[in-house]
Amino acid sequence: MKNFISSIFSSCLGTILALFLIIFILGAIGSGMVLKNKSEVHISDNSVLKLEIPALLPEQTNNSDLDFSKFSFDNGVIGLHDLAKTIKHAATDSKIKGIYLKGSSFNHGYATLKVIRDALQEFKSNGKFVICYTNFLDHKNYYIASASDKIYLHPLGYIDLKGFGIAIPYFKEFLDKIGLDFNVYYAGEFKSATEPFRFNKMSPQNRLQLKEYIDSQYHLYIDEVSESRHIPYETLKADFDQFASHSPERALSNKLVDSIGYEDDAFASIQHSLSLPENDKINFVRMEDYYEKVKELNENYSSSNRIAVLFAEGDITEGSGKEGEIGRKYLKILRDIKTTKSIKGLVLRINSPGGSALLSDEILKEVDLIKAQGKPVVVSMGEYAASGGYYIACHADSIFASPYTLTGSIGVFALIPNFNKLTGDKIGIDVDTVGTGPMANKFNVMLPWGKDESDIFQENIEHTYDRFISVISTGRNLDKEKVKEIAKGRIWTGQKAIEIGLVNKTGTLQDAISCAARMASVDKYRTSEFPSQKDPLQKLFDMMQGNKEDQSSRIQEMYLKSELGSYYNWYKQVQFYRNNQGLQMRLIMDCRI
Repeated sequence: MKNFISSIFSSCLGTILALFLIIFILGAIGSGMVLKNKSEVHISDNSVLKLEIPALLPEQTNNSDLDFSKFSFDNGVIGLHDLAKTIKHAATDSKIKGIYLKGSSFNHGYATLKVIRDALQEFKSNGKFVICYTNFLDHKNYYIASASDKIYLHPLGYIDLKGFGIAIPYFKEFLDKIGLDFNVYYAGEFKSATEPFRFNKMSPQNRLQLKEYIDSQYHLYIDEVSESRHIPYETLKADFDQFASHSPERALSNKLVDSIGYEDDAFASIQHSLSLPENDKINFVRMEDYYEKVKELNENYSSSNRIAVLFAEGDITEGSGKEGEIGRKYLKILRDIKTTKSIKGLVLRINSPGGSALLSDEILKEVDLIKAQGKPVVVSMGEYAASGGYYIACHADSIFASPYTLTGSIGVFALIPNFNKLTGDKIGIDVDTVGTGPMANKFNVMLPWGKDESDIFQENIEHTYDRFISVISTGRNLDKEKVKEIAKGRIWTGQKAIEIGLVNKTGTLQDAISCAARMASVDKYRTSEFPSQKDPLQKLFDMMQGNKEDQSSRIQEMYLKSELGSYYNWYKQVQFYRNNQGLQMRLIMDCRI
């Protein structure tokens, strides 16, 4: 009877999920058609682009798993670099006179935000205006807003400009209370990925590296903002450090914003900039709609030569890899790039905290084989190129980073849960064994681990760490002892990484593409992006063709993203510990400021 009821319930659940997806698809197709017609907007003279920094901003357009709360079925999810290129194109479009920047909620890192900010600065340098209105200012919002000509803040606006900080949760006391142990193995004294499971607070080494990291980021931030707002560096730093501008009135008095008012006041300023009569309507154009109109205009199709741009974004995982993950599908992509004659060079755009040591090594091997074919490989680093993310970069002919990039973290760890105390002491489950020899039941997570397990695991960790050091020594032409000194699992900013030899120079993705073209000796070329991306509706149809278990897990994931918001990152970390096997080259802690 129990199996019968379970079977009926499973069938009903599957049917409900299928009906939900069918209804959603029909609704999406209908709304997509309406939106498609709406997107045929007219770009008239005196048009103004409307920009809200999206909460979901992958490096590559549509390189994100389905999330119905953020996907739009007309344009999908615009990527960081396409967004920046669209702003730069608008800078030369005589019909676009300015940008209306509306404050929004997001949690992107500063390496990502700098790409957008630099594009806005270039837009302004062409004699065009940027006017911002917001009801909330934290440091990330303000970093973008400070590139505006004028900042309008709501009279009851909330301000959170009080300096940079990083907060990391530690789980050791909680784990002790529930009786859950972790067998922890690592190489590199600064490799802090396992610390939340070993300690109740930061180690001195981790505190040192994080303090140096945020101090460096803070200096860069204040330097850029002080220049654009025309506020002396020390004055702005003191304002932040003392949280002096904690209200709209104080922010106005301290010249952090230009006016306190409502959105209508910002619109009036735009009308004045356009020399429009007071009651005339402003022709706003959504940035996403403008992107759809201009996205093909910058490609040079007269040349058959191509530079491949491979977006290596997300965790390096042993599976095939979903959108926003670096999985085994990347091995095939790299092999195709190697054998495609029209591709003359490769730019590897890395925004990854690392992951599987095994797959990181396999990706590096494919990079080496591409170089052996005489095709230059250039790396462009985004927010992160840490641990395994640096491992796959280190043999490139040249490496570019943002000054805000977090890189290094050259170390290895393994984190294995042990349930012996939880099951035996807490809930009374005992485990007995029989085996063919003394090692047969070793490494069992239901049994306590001893010296045999520890010695073997640590030996594997040290071997992998030595391999990590060796490939960097070879790729960066550095003495192995020198690499050991700058490794130790320590994180570095992009600027510091240049000083110690891990990176060649600071620069953008376009700088890396131009470098690859020069190295390949091609004057005319076009770029080809990998992996190829499908639009949201195609992804939805693909999901429909999967099995019921896959559909159920995808819907559950989308629901959790919607409900948890920014806390979804913590959920992802728990999933990482649960699902990833073997040795890891990964930055676990959330270093976002």
